[in-house]
Amino acid sequence: MKILIVFLGIMLVNISIMSYNSDYGKYTYLQNALDNIAFESAEVAVQTGDTVEAKLYAKGLLEYTIKNLRNIKIRDYKCEVYYQGEFATAYIKIDVEGLFRFPFSQIMSVTAERKIKLIYS
Repeated sequence: MKILIVFLGIMLVNISIMSYNSDYGKYTYLQNALDNIAFESAEVAVQTGDTVEAKLYAKGLLEYTIKNLRNIKIRDYKCEVYYQGEFATAYIKIDVEGLFRFPFSQIMSVTAERKIKLIYS
């Protein structure tokens, strides 16, 4: 009987670790995708000097990324691009719902911010 109880305990811990690892994989994928979008939109702002075009570019990439996500519920997103002089900053925030299955993981949003400086060649 002791062996059965120990086996069930180890199995429960193992399933919990595997589930958390899967959820963390989704989180890191989303974080990397947002970081790439922020970098590209800040780069567009630096190259063109136009924040409106950079915001439209970022929103287009963001909507495409959100449309192709699986098993992640997106509530809302916000995208801002600032350009001053030779610096550009892109800030992206996505509000997610149920990214982690366990109640002790209260991550409700994923953010990415990139700052780029124009370098003359």
